Amino acid sequence: MSGLTAEPLRAVTEEEVAAFWRDGVVHLTAIIPTTWIESLVEPVDTTIANPAATTDMTDLHRIVTAQEPAQVSKGRFLSGVDHWLHEPAFRAFAATSPLPVIAATLMNAERIHLYEDSVLVKEPETIEVTAFHQDLSYFHLEGERICTVWVPLDPVTNETGAVAYLRGSHKSGLVHQPNWFVVDDPLPGTTGTPIPHVADNDPQLVRFAMEPGDVVVHHAATLHGAGPNKSTTSRRRAVSVRYCGDGVRHLIRPGTPTKAHHHSDHDGIRSGDPVIDHPGCPLVWKRTMRSEQ
Repeated sequence: MSGLTAEPLRAVTEEEVAAFWRDGVVHLTAIIPTTWIESLVEPVDTTIANPAATTDMTDLHRIVTAQEPAQVSKGRFLSGVDHWLHEPAFRAFAATSPLPVIAATLMNAERIHLYEDSVLVKEPETIEVTAFHQDLSYFHLEGERICTVWVPLDPVTNETGAVAYLRGSHKSGLVHQPNWFVVDDPLPGTTGTPIPHVADNDPQLVRFAMEPGDVVVHHAATLHGAGPNKSTTSRRRAVSVRYCGDGVRHLIRPGTPTKAHHHSDHDGIRSGDPVIDHPGCPLVWKRTMRSEQ
């Protein structure tokens, strides 16, 4: 598809960089060419049509609670990770779209590595919420320059399940115990501080109405969750991409699902190793890359 440029539609402002570090989250409006969004529509729809490519979080909710919900969801909450490893469209989006330079600008990084991507879809009338969680506790990484870029394919409103972010929570210094994503119960064998209760009316919560071409970037330590999709007609399709930059090291967290390159029999890495260019965590941007072009 033509028009797939690596440059954002506009520069990230100093105020937006300050907001990222102050609040742990920033909404960047009209910054991604919609041609990139269009390039993801078919791959996302193909991915969620393949039961092997995603997890049905609606079924997972029923399984981990060992009970049928009081209300039956008419829609589904579908989630998958590491699509970039197998699908060229996802790899192009994660590695050659404007996202890496946006992450580098916000994190003041000299280089950016791709950690993973994720497809997140809530169909109309999906009652499952996304439990409050912290991305960092699922990542086998430690350091300050780690972020998630959340990119909607559809307009996002509170009704369709906008993500809620707890501003300032990234400054706690805590690594919280990862949960099942659809319930608060922690993953077995994991460690960390329990996730605190976050009231829906907490004044530090912020949600963003978004349009395709917008992105939200949050710090990996920021607490966030999302409501159900109450719409009867509108899907909430999104792709999130997780990046890390200068000073970040690998840290294998007990009980948290690992990737192939975290194992020694796959030319793996060890806790304490600095993040360097690796097939499982590739370098996708460095300052000289763009200055030499």
